[in-house]
Amino acid sequence: MEKDQLFNFRQPLVTAAGIILGFVLNFATELVKRDTRSDLIPLLILFFTLIGISLLIVSLYRILHNGYDREHADRFYRRTLNYFMAGVIFSFLSGLLKMAHTLFLS
Repeated sequence: MEKDQLFNFRQPLVTAAGIILGFVLNFATELVKRDTRSDLIPLLILFFTLIGISLLIVSLYRILHNGYDREHADRFYRRTLNYFMAGVIFSFLSGLLKMAHTLFLS
């Protein structure tokens, strides 16, 4: 059995994804507790949040999945990292959009 080339990257990515998912899920639960239902901006925020959560879960699955091609471990990790970063960016954008909506439009 070949050595797992992603062993040193797995634990930090799982820890970071878990912490970020915890914050994002808390943010999402607070987001759905609103009085108005017809506003477009909260729906956009929710859409970005759901994309972020989905991408973070995909990256978490990929880094925990051991059945990757060992010869192309660098490509596998790079794509997993891209999913992770996209999930972080979408989650961060939804938070920024929520702050802007709260400060300027509410």
